Amino acid sequence: MVIIPAGPGLSLVQLQREDAGELFRVTDENRTHLRRWLPWLDRTRVPAATSSFIEFTLGAAAAGTGLHFAIQDGGRLVGVCGYNQIDRPNRSAQIGYWLAAEAQGRGVMTRSVTALVGHGFSQLDLHRQTIVCAEQNVASAAVAMRCGFQPEGLARDAEWLYDHFVSHRLFARLRDGT
Repeated sequence: MVIIPAGPGLSLVQLQREDAGELFRVTDENRTHLRRWLPWLDRTRVPAATSSFIEFTLGAAAAGTGLHFAIQDGGRLVGVCGYNQIDRPNRSAQIGYWLAAEAQGRGVMTRSVTALVGHGFSQLDLHRQTIVCAEQNVASAAVAMRCGFQPEGLARDAEWLYDHFVSHRLFARLRDGT
């Protein structure tokens, strides 16, 4: 199990099977808040769906194609941050994240993404890391910018979000910090 320190009282702890109940509870309590930007909320209506997600993440970690962490703030799970896709041959990865409403506004996600990025460059030998977010998701774009990611472009109508398309902004950071 991988654990990445992200600051005083804050850590990224690789998701494990025993996290399913707490992860489902946090997801369910933040359903309205998260649904604005995340397309999978309607498919996560029962704890078994969260268990299936964690099984998927464990398989991805074993295959080296993904790595997902619970964000632990003061010992409480408050979100998820990780690599949705790892492309080993090209030494690149795509970061995804979400945070409970009550944990926002305190730099939790910025510190979490910063720690993850450091881990990716130092431990996974990545060269390029990306963040993709909906064009109107100002908070997610601000995290990317605070973490040193550079805007690279816009993918028009890139995702079907329940009843409409959203365009995606692409941000990237290279090993050399650019």
